[in-house]
Amino acid sequence: MPIYSAIPIHLAPFDRFRQVLFTLILLLLTGLLAGVLAGLLGIGGGLVIVPALTWILLTQGASPDVAVPMAVATSLGTMLMTSASAIWFHDQRGGVDWPCVGRLAPAVGIGALIGAWLAVLMPGIWLARVFAVIAGLIGLRMLLAAATGVATRKPWPRGWYLFGPLIGAVSAMIGIGGGSFNVPYLARNGYPMVRAVAIASTCGWPIALGGVVGFLVLGSGAASQPYSWGYIYLPGLIAIGLAGMLGAPAGVALAHRLPQQRLKRVFGLVLILVALRMAW
Repeated sequence: MPIYSAIPIHLAPFDRFRQVLFTLILLLLTGLLAGVLAGLLGIGGGLVIVPALTWILLTQGASPDVAVPMAVATSLGTMLMTSASAIWFHDQRGGVDWPCVGRLAPAVGIGALIGAWLAVLMPGIWLARVFAVIAGLIGLRMLLAAATGVATRKPWPRGWYLFGPLIGAVSAMIGIGGGSFNVPYLARNGYPMVRAVAIASTCGWPIALGGVVGFLVLGSGAASQPYSWGYIYLPGLIAIGLAGMLGAPAGVALAHRLPQQRLKRVFGLVLILVALRMAW
């Protein structure tokens, strides 16, 4: 049911303006939060964008079979902007290991194409439940994980040819940048936490690119939502993407100052609540 639909018919023009303004504010706030999280924790922001945008699209009358994959596809599209911003600022601080990215990025990009294909095939309600389960598990791990110790292995992306496609596929299927999987994978392979976040943020871009290409090719003409291109919701892409680019530098700066473990636990709790809401 559209927002403010109960207002009398003679207020329809003003009603429409309020609805558009309210939606725009929600999209901008979602983008700012997603951008901060992209730089702070390397998660790409999709864990916030997908449930928020799904709710917005449902209030506009979209069915779950359209709203959920459209939220996933649009989330990946916004990461083309937010990840680029985060990459720039991480690289300026010397945090990106480019030889590692050179191996991992193509692998996650190929996996993202597969993930987009799976998301298009899956009914929207089941895609929402897959998102809820994975988001809940990520939140539980962030909430309960012990502090990361000093790396004892030589930093190197061991098994990138196996883990890369798997991380890319799962990430694109639920509309996230892959940092929730890439960061622990890199930490176990000897990378310090801040460096792992920088690499994960960088690898979020090929995940986003592979996922967007997959959704555009496989889902072209499948969605009929106004102001959309296939499964890409253009107002969300622009507003969330631009706001995310503004938020990402703040997240990068905070990543080098704030206690990561405490932040992870707080966000883990929030993520579990989001997962329960998404499942419902």
